[in-house]
Formats: sequence, structure tokens, C-alpha cells
Amino acid sequence: MKIFLRFHIIFQLCFLSICTAVETKNPKGVFTAVFWEKYKSESFSYAPWGNEKEANATMIDISVGSSSLSRRFVYYGDGKLNFYEKRRPREWEEDQNESKVKEQKKLSADFELPKSSETPIEYLLLFVNKKKNGLWKIYPIPFSQNQVPFGQYNFISQSKEQLYLLFGKNEIILPSGKSKVSPAVVEDGKRGIELKAMIQKKGQYLEVFNQKWGHSENMRGIFFLRLNENKLNVKRVIEFEQPLSAASGYNINPLIFNQNNEGKSKR
Repeated sequence: MKIFLRFHIIFQLCFLSICTAVETKNPKGVFTAVFWEKYKSESFSYAPWGNEKEANATMIDISVGSSSLSRRFVYYGDGKLNFYEKRRPREWEEDQNESKVKEQKKLSADFELPKSSETPIEYLLLFVNKKKNGLWKIYPIPFSQNQVPFGQYNFISQSKEQLYLLFGKNEIILPSGKSKVSPAVVEDGKRGIELKAMIQKKGQYLEVFNQKWGHSENMRGIFFLRLNENKLNVKRVIEFEQPLSAASGYNINPLIFNQNNEGKSKR
């Protein structure tokens, strides 16, 4: 009995040290995602540690839409971050062994982590369209708090013409295909912040957009601006300040520790 108790204590200490190691390890990447296409929504799964080929690898589900950013999610692995199609098992699969069904993961998109001295890297992953191989094409946009602090917004021009913006109290000249980060300076006595956009035609300024948006100092985001003739199409995505510990996959074990073949990892 004493030998058994001693072995049990040693096992618990080893397990605790493994969990502690996971807690202290910083992720290599922090991401959020959105579809460019309107009314698009899909769910994906990924392995936070990049070990999806292992039978008992921990897999996390993320939902990506087009009108708002996904929940932040972290990645501890090396090389490519792979996204897999998330689907409900068919009737004939429900009776099969779970590991066999798991092997049928279908790749939906991948993202090669860029080399950087900054850790963790932070990107917004823009799912734009599908490539010939059927995978979603991902356009990464740097989105660290150093690049876009809270209380500020990144304006990205997808227009052929130069845009003249009035964002609250700030005047912004945005050349074609360029981007600029601007703080949101709300006008005195007003709630929210107004964005006006103009283009220059025949020596005159023509207003092509005017809309008021909600704003607070714990928000940041990106405005995508695309001019269609004399109308500006605006896609705005925002993020509220929250601790990194709230991100999906944060501090999670690389593997699922089963108990009686029914246990699941904590998520």
C-alpha cells in the first residue's frame, strides 16, 4: 500500500509539473479571423500546438463570420497553422470509433507563420476566396497592439482613388492602396464618432460616405474602404480589450488525457 501511495504521489507531481509547463509557455501567435465575403459563416477546428496528426491531439473549434471578428485564438506550434473543416458526423459515422472519424479531417485553409522577432505575433486573418486547390486563401493583416492600439483604428484603402476622410476631429488623407492608423477623437458633446469620406472630382470634393459609429477607449479595429463609382463600401471590424487568457486555446494541454476512454481536455 505504501508503495502504491508513493507511486500515486509521484505521478501527481509529474502531472502537475506538466500542467505548470503549459501555463508558463507563451503562444507564438495570437489571431482573429473574418470572412471578406458578405453573409459568410463557417466553423473550423485547429490544433493549438500544431500536433493534429497525433491521435489524441487537442483540437479547438472556432467560428468565423463576415460581420464581426472571431474570438481570439492562440497557436503554440511551429510552421503552418492548419484549419480543418468542422462538420457534424453522419449517421453511419456515429457508431464508428472516434479516432477513425477524427482521421478524416479535411483541410480548409493554412497559414504559414512569418518569421518575426516579436513574440507573440498578432494577425487578423482575412479569408478572401478559395484557391484552385479548394483551400481558402488567407490574407494576413498585422494587428498587434503596438500597430493598432486600443482607441485607434487602421484605415485600409482598396480604392483606386485617393480618399479624404474626416474621422471625428481627425482629417486623414488616404492614398490609393495604402493604410493609416488614426486615433478616434470624439467631438465634444457627441456620443459615438462620425466618419465622412470624400473624393476629388473636377476640382471639387464629392462626399461618398457619411455614418456614425459607436466607440469607446477599450475598442480598436480596422476599416476596409472600397470605392465603387461614387459610393464607398465600408467594412468595419472591431475588437474589445480582453486578457490573453480569454483567447481560445490559451494554456491548454497539447494532448487529451483520457479517463476510462471518455475524458476530454479542458477548453
